[in-house]
Amino acid sequence: MWMRRLQLGLLLMLGIAPALGQQHTSREPYALETFGMFRSLILNGDFTPKVTLRDVMAKDPTTGVGALADARGEITIFGGRLIVSHGREASHPNAEDEAAALLAVGTVAGWQTVVLDHDVAPSEIEAFIAQAASARGIKPDVTFPFQMRATLLDYVMHVNAAPTNGPHGIGQPIAITVETKGDAVEGTVAGFYVSPDLAGVVSHGGTRTHSHWLALDGNSTAHLDQWGIKSGAVLLLPKP
Repeated sequence: MWMRRLQLGLLLMLGIAPALGQQHTSREPYALETFGMFRSLILNGDFTPKVTLRDVMAKDPTTGVGALADARGEITIFGGRLIVSHGREASHPNAEDEAAALLAVGTVAGWQTVVLDHDVAPSEIEAFIAQAASARGIKPDVTFPFQMRATLLDYVMHVNAAPTNGPHGIGQPIAITVETKGDAVEGTVAGFYVSPDLAGVVSHGGTRTHSHWLALDGNSTAHLDQWGIKSGAVLLLPKP
């Protein structure tokens, strides 16, 4: 384990991994930082390390979603707590000793609550979040974190397990994954609604959200590929 951390540090210091200056952005509001680019995962299979989770957590972000280096798992930060899930059983480093190939993090000083009075279909998720945010003073062209406590409907989610080792590109699998799907599951959600210029960076190209499910016990997480929301869910949006 210590050898892996040493190798990771050398990669980042020597620039063998892609330079942070090329794949790192930061902006306000919400102290948003991004590491890596979703399009690079899709087009090039780029799961090289971009940042260590220890460095990220030192800044006390409230919300984060991303993927581990080497396509080995998923990263979620919910309420300031770091959760990492791996796709394969093995001996793994402590969560903060891991590195991210892709990660978006933000910090919210205060939340406002939206209680859903109707179900939301998977095809309506992005429009619902955008409309709820706009109605509560959040500009539609701003990237913002959100969190949720909900029963998810008609869901598909996955945890990365290993790289595919090619071929890469649109229509090709990004990684070897462990997939879970079903009609309903309880849990919490951490995610980002992104500005148009960060589509393909934080999220899949052509989409405006990147969302992760977190089990109610807080011990496992997964990337949400598809999900609806049952009435009664509680959505947390940043106070403007």
